[in-house]
Amino acid sequence: MFETTDLRLRSLQNTDFEKLVDLWNDVRVQQMLSHDYVVPVGAKFEEMLRTSSKDALMFCIMETKDTHDWVGFICLFEAETKNRSTKIGLGLLPEFWGRGYAKQAFTFLVDYAFREHGLHRVTLTVLESNTVARGLYNKIGFVEEGVDRKANWADGRWQDLIRMAILEEEWAALKQATSGV
Repeated sequence: MFETTDLRLRSLQNTDFEKLVDLWNDVRVQQMLSHDYVVPVGAKFEEMLRTSSKDALMFCIMETKDTHDWVGFICLFEAETKNRSTKIGLGLLPEFWGRGYAKQAFTFLVDYAFREHGLHRVTLTVLESNTVARGLYNKIGFVEEGVDRKANWADGRWQDLIRMAILEEEWAALKQATSGV
């Protein structure tokens, strides 16, 4: 188990899968996590989650430290051993948006990926309409690498998918700058 200022990041347990399905079934969350149709998910999706979470480099459940409320998940997935690269993903229940939990979890897991896993690169994709997340990723040190133009149909219009990454040397420079060394 790991901790940030306000969160506990713990291992995934069988009891979490129902909450993960509920999280995914929230339209506000699903449209940010998936580039597929927004549809209700059930048992088949849960089985897919069970398989993919086992294959993830790291899959953590986020809980508040003070009240142990279930907040969401954060994961490192689709790791490439040869290239020392992974993707990062996060999903939060909407009632926990805007409280700084995503920043704490992302900062911790990016640091952990470079420091403990010896990775060279952490990547993500984000919808152009998710300006709050894009701002957060920029603050943490992610750099926009490219745009898949009009790659996602959502809310009756085409949206760009933005590819972002942070490299090991960029992370190290940020750590050095913030530590005052």
